[in-house]
Amino acid sequence: MQVVTVEEGLQLLETPFTQNRYKIERESVSIGHSYGRVLGTTALAKMNYPPFRRSAMDGIAIRYAEDTRTYRILETIGAGEVFQGQLEPGEGIHIMTGAMVPDTADTVVVKEALTWNNDIEVTVPSRIERGQHIILEGEDIQIGQELLPAGTVLEAEQVGTLAGQGYSEVSVYRKPRVIVLTTGREVQDPSEPLRVGHIYNSNRYLLEGTLHALGVDVVGVAHLSDAPGTVDDNIATVQHMLDTLGPVDMIISTGGVSVGDYDTMPELYERLGANTLYRRLHMRPGAASFGGIITIDDHSIWCMGLSGNPTAAMNQFYLLVLPVLERLSGQTVMTRWIECYLGEVADRKHPLDRYYQGHIRYEAGSCWAYPNLGMTSGGLKSLSVANGLIKIPGNSDRLERGTLVKVLPFTR
Repeated sequence: MQVVTVEEGLQLLETPFTQNRYKIERESVSIGHSYGRVLGTTALAKMNYPPFRRSAMDGIAIRYAEDTRTYRILETIGAGEVFQGQLEPGEGIHIMTGAMVPDTADTVVVKEALTWNNDIEVTVPSRIERGQHIILEGEDIQIGQELLPAGTVLEAEQVGTLAGQGYSEVSVYRKPRVIVLTTGREVQDPSEPLRVGHIYNSNRYLLEGTLHALGVDVVGVAHLSDAPGTVDDNIATVQHMLDTLGPVDMIISTGGVSVGDYDTMPELYERLGANTLYRRLHMRPGAASFGGIITIDDHSIWCMGLSGNPTAAMNQFYLLVLPVLERLSGQTVMTRWIECYLGEVADRKHPLDRYYQGHIRYEAGSCWAYPNLGMTSGGLKSLSVANGLIKIPGNSDRLERGTLVKVLPFTR
């Protein structure tokens, strides 16, 4: 049985990317549908920004004349209006913030500094500088300049920048397409009355909700029985999904990956053509696991068999599934571990690395991590309040409060 550390398992899963053997498809979407997507090509500036000289203040735009303090005002313009005339020295126009400064104007004087003699004549302060309060064309962005590199996650600020450059369509990487499988005869949907000896299917909704929040397309969901003699039917079910829902980039399953008589998911994946990368992880909770890749022509399908226990399954998801999904999304900046101070004593020595779900918060400018030391692999409650994973390395002696530990914030 292939047993690996989390780090080794992730390295194996990411090999198609690190060896440049996997190309992510791109597609074009409207600017209004690009939120949360990952930019597929480097975006270059289509124009100077601002695209014209504009006034930084409400006031007057004048053609500066040395030793002149009184100016004749010819017209008033606001943002979006254009002065069509010519200014001579000693003349100006009344102008609003953001309006286009005429070619024959070279200085803006703020409204608060003006003394109006009458409706068309105004006195300016004795000290003004030629060129003041004018934002130059291209002062912020110049045509051809790189706006955003490929791999950028497009949040509101980035979408606004592209829209301000006239992008109505954006090239983005295709969303990862995922099938979610849950397993177990004892598992039933929350819409049904709970039968004796059964539990509700929390894993389906944990995974679906997390995937949707990450912008992943869940293209199919199925529940598989683990009853004896059902492996062939389960393989046929999954194969049909792959044939009809394509392209599929990943299958994520929960349960059926340990060493029990009913744990048949590794067999299912291998019979579907998966190259097994690992069968067990050097961690707690979440040791029981499966990682493999089905390769069909130039396309890869990652097979991620997670624990049937909700807490263990979500640990595995954030440690191994999420980084692969980020790469499949085209991201270049991945979720990163940070260092935080341990919020309470950890005094449970174990030979394996332990990953505790817990709460991360900032106190007095420092990051503190409070692990749920009482969590169990099959528990649910800790998931509802956790916002990160706290790593306690294997064979660690007693860790006092204030010890620096590695923390993986959840991305939701």
